[in-house]
Amino acid sequence: MTNCIPVKTNTALCSLLAVTCLSKLSSKMIDFDVGVILPAAGSGERLGGSTPKQYCKILDKPLFLYALEAFEKISYIRRIALVVDDPGHVEALLQESNCHKVLVVQGESTRHRSIRAGLQALTKQECDLRIVIVHDAVRPIVPEDLIELLVKAADETGAAGSVCPLVSTVLSAESDGSLKTALDRKSHLASETPQAFQTNVLVSSYNKCSEEDLDCGTECLQLALTYGGIHARLVEGSPNDLWKVTISRDLYTASQCLRERNNSVCIMGTVDCEPARLLAQSLMSCVKTVERVVMSNEEDVQRSSGLRFNNVVFFHTNQIDMERSLLNFAALFDLDNQGLIIHILEQENAEELQNMNVYDLQSSGRKMARQYHKLKKGVVVIHCLDNEADSGNLVRLVTTLIQTHPYSMTGQTLFL
Repeated sequence: MTNCIPVKTNTALCSLLAVTCLSKLSSKMIDFDVGVILPAAGSGERLGGSTPKQYCKILDKPLFLYALEAFEKISYIRRIALVVDDPGHVEALLQESNCHKVLVVQGESTRHRSIRAGLQALTKQECDLRIVIVHDAVRPIVPEDLIELLVKAADETGAAGSVCPLVSTVLSAESDGSLKTALDRKSHLASETPQAFQTNVLVSSYNKCSEEDLDCGTECLQLALTYGGIHARLVEGSPNDLWKVTISRDLYTASQCLRERNNSVCIMGTVDCEPARLLAQSLMSCVKTVERVVMSNEEDVQRSSGLRFNNVVFFHTNQIDMERSLLNFAALFDLDNQGLIIHILEQENAEELQNMNVYDLQSSGRKMARQYHKLKKGVVVIHCLDNEADSGNLVRLVTTLIQTHPYSMTGQTLFL
């Protein structure tokens, strides 16, 4: 859901006013329970295909699960109503997830009717939800800092919604399809989700609204204004976060965006080599986290951060002992997200490569792939000459591998 909201000031001033008002709220603690409604009952007609967009797999995970898991991790979120078209199917999908706050609710024929169904399910729970958040389940990014601001603003004013500046000019058309007028972009904003409401405000608005509202409307903030007299606080968010999957190309964008946001890389080795330093610099701009670790030996992993990583790059000075590598470095692996393990073996000279049995190397790679797949990890082995002139090629190769699907090259042995 993205609607166009008229504002009385230009976009820059609206943003400034929001920041000024919300700065007073930043120090307040959220010491009350909050509920969430995730509407996910649409048919996805604009996407095309036979699978509704909320069920499309992104990095082998249903799209709706990203938003659900993000809200699950927020401490003050008490209950989440996931409103769907097929509860049985969704409950089966959730069996392997770690979601304990979710209520799966049968959706209805329109957006407002489905949100109302989710609201009714939340209010029947034995908990006092002071604020309810509405967020499209096909928006996988849930900015926690924005959620906090919206919840605090709604607690103070009754309702709050995230907005972004308009990118395209919005036209108003006559009934015959001809141009009526062009709206001034400076006076309008794009309404996005998440949105937050005092529970009694949202309940009252749905109780008072008309059948036409339920059948044709899409904007919850407008319901709160029309039937509750609540002028919602508008909070500008980042277009990099507040996007949704609508058409087929959005699936590719979502895949790349989520991979970058979820990707973390640990670069390990027993020496502080130039390729490792260059690789860390290359990855800084395209992954969430990069950490370099220099070990005294390959069996002694001492790290200060305690972080877990879905991608690990090992610079080896000896041949790989697969079983020992898995045992020694298991504590490094983030098992919740797919990733890639890359073993880099630096050879002293070309003769060492020529003497290797290629069949045995490829067989070993495939065996490693089967072992690592149990950990949701792909594996690639790279044999390269110890030549600093080739560092750039190695860095580009590893960076590309990290950015692609972790299983696309798993089990392969590469020579550089």
